Amino acid sequence: MSESGQLIRKLRQERHLKPSDIEKLSSSIANSKENSDFYISHATLSDVEAGSVPSIYKIFSLAVCFKMSYTEMLLSFGVDPSETETFLRTEAPAETTLQPAGLLEPAVQFRLHFDRRVNLRDTRILPAEPETWGSLPAALLKRLKPRRFTYAVIGLEDDTMGDIIPPGALVEIDKEQNEIAMFMWHALRERPIYLVWHEEGYTCSWCQQSGNELMLIPHPASARPIMKFKIRREATVIGRVVHAWCSFESKSTEQPSSPAKGFLQ
Repeated sequence: MSESGQLIRKLRQERHLKPSDIEKLSSSIANSKENSDFYISHATLSDVEAGSVPSIYKIFSLAVCFKMSYTEMLLSFGVDPSETETFLRTEAPAETTLQPAGLLEPAVQFRLHFDRRVNLRDTRILPAEPETWGSLPAALLKRLKPRRFTYAVIGLEDDTMGDIIPPGALVEIDKEQNEIAMFMWHALRERPIYLVWHEEGYTCSWCQQSGNELMLIPHPASARPIMKFKIRREATVIGRVVHAWCSFESKSTEQPSSPAKGFLQ
């Protein structure tokens, strides 16, 4: 008999429940739910106490019979629902990755829709519900993890990161990596890129921190100056950019009042 089977038998005996009691109680639950899967027969209970794992419906009935919460009953079978969050926190890539066309078959194009009053020239964070962004393919919706990551669009006139993250790109930000990391990188693409909020808006850039001073370092090709802010007082690191989808269209062909479009998946 497995540990879970022994525990179920112990719980039943502690509550002075006979197999017939379990049958009767689970039968009433099944009738109420109009679903026979909630019913636990004497034979099924014997199998469970011998070590078999019941269905989610029968676990529900056992929880009711033993006057336990569903989570407590799951723990009896070695399942801790709270651990799902741990496994959802997958390790972030070692460097920011650009999504090439054709990685998923077939390659698709999608659009992001904005209120025409929104200034698309500037970098901005997207709402937490991807379904509201626009015409997104199912493959991309499945790929996005809004609970784990924040998403932003690089402004059409924001060339801070040059060709690494060009204007119009959709970026994925790991909110848990909001401390500036310093290590030996061997190529520009290996250096961490962060999304930072500051007094002038949002910026994706390389960062360097010295004490409470945060420096936002742009790509050399952008010809933009290094910006300096007091961390927390004047600027906040939202997180590290771990993924980016690039736009088909250059900023010169895009009208600021139109929806952002041409992203690759």
